[in-house]
Amino acid sequence: MTKEEFKAFSYEIINWGNIPISSKNCGVGCIFCKVHRDPILKRFPKLPEITMEDLFEGFKFINDSHNFVRLGAGVMVAAHTDPYLHPLIYDFIKTASDYFPQKKITTVSTGSYITEDKIDYLLSIPNFGIDLSLVTMQEQRETIVPRPTRERLETLLREGPIRKISLMFTGDLDALKRDLDMLIGLNWHIKAREILVRRVEYTKFSPDRLNEISYKSIDGYESCVTYLKANYPFVKFTVPYLSDVFLDGEENEYLTQGKERLKTLKEKFKAESQQHFNVICPESSYIYFKEELREFRNTDVYLVKNELYGGSVTIAGLLNHEDIINQYNPTATNAITVLPYEMYDHEAKEITGRHISELETFYNSKIWKA
Repeated sequence: MTKEEFKAFSYEIINWGNIPISSKNCGVGCIFCKVHRDPILKRFPKLPEITMEDLFEGFKFINDSHNFVRLGAGVMVAAHTDPYLHPLIYDFIKTASDYFPQKKITTVSTGSYITEDKIDYLLSIPNFGIDLSLVTMQEQRETIVPRPTRERLETLLREGPIRKISLMFTGDLDALKRDLDMLIGLNWHIKAREILVRRVEYTKFSPDRLNEISYKSIDGYESCVTYLKANYPFVKFTVPYLSDVFLDGEENEYLTQGKERLKTLKEKFKAESQQHFNVICPESSYIYFKEELREFRNTDVYLVKNELYGGSVTIAGLLNHEDIINQYNPTATNAITVLPYEMYDHEAKEITGRHISELETFYNSKIWKA
């Protein structure tokens, strides 16, 4: 790798614990793949197929707090390729397993490139499991994943070392029910660590054929979650915004994190009652935080939508300086601006690469990441 490529390689590992191993384009053609349409990804160079030596260099950046080592596609670097396109992937998995015996080694994949004759080998690695992006096995599968290997996937579902299975709710509850009943028939509700149902999201860069499915998914997602809680209580689901609708019997991790963050904020706002605070929230947390913080007279809560990068995507990590500057017009002067810490990487840069100091200068304000 060149110096620039290695910087991108290590950046992904430091921030997310993913080891990107190649930028080779996957030929499956998922309509939600962002490789060709996402200008944000152009921040980072494409990576060549890494070597075993590169892999060991990557191990040095794995944080002790990371419970997982993910090989393959990254969040920002070498995004949305398939790890099984790399000719050394099976050697990489075994090497990572031996190097990190106390961590879980995983690959995120549609399963299309996993060869059947390697399943027994993968099963022999005790701390390895596949995070399978199943999407759906129903009629819409080839619409969403145009070139899947259905027979190979069926073999993997019967025999493979799967850790987690992700399904997409396409707006059709009957199709989702058939998917879940199929997985139950194969005992994956017992064998898998998690079965996750998520919305089909769109962004401003996504094609119309994805948007059409996404609108149906989003419109029916609350009903979907209600249905899952009543009929498939073992199934997990994503939380597009903080709401009691998404309580799942236990305390949902997103709501737990939201409440922990609010506790920290409230303690600080109470301790510094003479200081004014402007709290910036994405759509996912704005209503919840505004209601919870209404008692603090020294606090204003501002909504900033994900306009530059997003559509239905509402998470805090996608907020960026352009969206904030375009939408955030504070009324209180000499206030501390409170931003979600997920916005920034280890270099204090947001998703487009702009440093936090830019906002401090623009608003002449101290910024607190929380």
